Amino acid sequence: MPGSKRETLNNIVLLVVLVFALKISQILPGLRDSAWYIPMSMLTATGVYVFAIRALKFVVAHNELLLRLYWGRLYLSGYWSYEYTRDGKQYFGIWRFEQDLDSIHVIGSGLNERFSPRTIVRSVSPLIEDQGAYWVINVRTELQSSSGPIVPVYSKTTLILDARKGFNPVIIMRATTEIFGGSSTGHLHPDVQFRKHVDATSDEDVIAYLKIKHQDASQLQPISLERVCNDPAIPHQRDVS
Repeated sequence: MPGSKRETLNNIVLLVVLVFALKISQILPGLRDSAWYIPMSMLTATGVYVFAIRALKFVVAHNELLLRLYWGRLYLSGYWSYEYTRDGKQYFGIWRFEQDLDSIHVIGSGLNERFSPRTIVRSVSPLIEDQGAYWVINVRTELQSSSGPIVPVYSKTTLILDARKGFNPVIIMRATTEIFGGSSTGHLHPDVQFRKHVDATSDEDVIAYLKIKHQDASQLQPISLERVCNDPAIPHQRDVS
């Protein structure tokens, strides 16, 4: 998938370079009579093409708007919270998607009741499309495993993206996760919900949101909520007076 997008980008740049070369040839017709015309044209066109490709990739990779245009619906970069219920107990955590022109990487952690990491995950495969869904293989470290030494295991998460509205990024994803190895081997999390936090700039912002949602009012600790209170994912009571 990234390969096809890169190919499209390369073809656009190649077309621009060819048009540029033709225009130069029309403006300076005398160049075509030179014995050096063909080799110099090839070298110049190659140099311009390579420079244009690198410059365009740099600009797109460092501009959120252009990167969103490039990836379209699959623009996932940023911070996400996830939640699911298993055996009557609710679990939650954080994923961070890092995205450039070539790939998408996942770094995340599951949180315990104290909002400290209980698992750490890192993607070891690209995001692979499969009949409209997307799956990724993560290496998973269970920090609170009861089976002895901490050892990495693997998980496969399949993501189903909700429809986006216009140019806005996808906010909600449904997912299933299968665990392979360790004390949780064979576990299936069939109904995981991911929510993107557009304004979050750190894990702490998402943790603050999860604390608001999952802690009892009597257990809440004073925390800074300036950014989180503006998160559209947090419900706000309207003043009806």
